[in-house]
Amino acid sequence: MNNKKRRQMLLGVGALSVLGAPQVFGQQFPSRPIKIIVPASPGTAIDATARFFTEPLSKRLNTPVVVDNRSGAGGLLGYTGAANSPPDGYTIILTGIPLYLLPLSGEAITTYDPIKDFAPVARVLRVPLAVVVAEDSIYKSLPELIAAMKRDPDLLTYSSQGIGSTAHLCSVVLNDATATKSRHISYKATNSAITDVAAARIDFTCQTPAGVLPLLQAKKLRVLAVMGSSRWEAMPDIPTAAETGLKDFDVSSQLDFMAPANTPTTILELLSAEISAIARTAQFKEFCSKQIMTVEVVGSKDLRPEMVRENIRWKRIVELARGA
Repeated sequence: MNNKKRRQMLLGVGALSVLGAPQVFGQQFPSRPIKIIVPASPGTAIDATARFFTEPLSKRLNTPVVVDNRSGAGGLLGYTGAANSPPDGYTIILTGIPLYLLPLSGEAITTYDPIKDFAPVARVLRVPLAVVVAEDSIYKSLPELIAAMKRDPDLLTYSSQGIGSTAHLCSVVLNDATATKSRHISYKATNSAITDVAAARIDFTCQTPAGVLPLLQAKKLRVLAVMGSSRWEAMPDIPTAAETGLKDFDVSSQLDFMAPANTPTTILELLSAEISAIARTAQFKEFCSKQIMTVEVVGSKDLRPEMVRENIRWKRIVELARGA
């Protein structure tokens, strides 16, 4: 290659850098398909959310964007697969609370660190959990349920989809915040944990909207209180736990896009900007509203301290559960 051609090539690369197009291994990013790992099965709320982003993100980046479902071992296969992927921006993952909980569970051998092995891209939504009872339950409000647990410690029961699940830990936090006791009944599947509450075999459960929405619509379940900091937009008449007297009480989950650690900052910022722009659209707000989820956009730069806080928070909650 002669000097003139070499200078032209370098000028071309420089122009791309000025325009903000990151370079990966000497190529403009993206130059091939991007994969979103979903650590859950097709048809779940996290899967539906990832699939919402594929088409608009593909158009904005002018490259195919596909979903790769890896649901084995409670999502461990997905998290491990993402952590071990090349840090080039072509593999990202949509994560939830299990990212932080799996290394703390003691039931699975995890080979990743939720802080050291992942780089933040963007948060897109938050999902406040809720205390749910059977439609014909005698408990008509959260204060009534709390009063019953105080009267008869360990008599009332709550269900979850397993020790260490968000449903389990949310109930542990509720008992701790109210100085009450209730008995944990652990199930192997979310559906069983919820349907037994609907059948009044279990007194209550703490769940995300996605799990309970069908039975809420069928008038088989009733929400006593939302455990997040704000009411569900789709059910504005239901109070938050804080509004019923539990000051500063907030137990919620969120969905974050992340990349393998050491992904170049320019790529993280590009992905963050495009994903955040999609998350701010009216279409995404409507998508979230239908599933009783709340849009919450946090960019790459601000998400890192959020990750650290979440990790510390869930470590404390797990420690609390172990001492319960």
